[in-house]
Amino acid sequence: MTKNWNIYIARNEAKQSQAFVAKKLGISPQRFQLKESGKAGFTIEEGKILSELYGMTLDELFSNEIKIGS
Repeated sequence: MTKNWNIYIARNEAKQSQAFVAKKLGISPQRFQLKESGKAGFTIEEGKILSELYGMTLDELFSNEIKIGS
């Protein structure tokens, strides 16, 4: 797995901590860090929550193309 750059970028643009997003997903900050770094996968339900949180489609969040800027 590779780093989930689009999630990382969206989270940073929203000025949200890993702990904040982890709480929204109902997981520990350590588990979120593993998922964001690509060492573990997100569930479909977590993807839906992230999609709503950042106003992005699942394809945009999890594509290999990096989103730069808003």
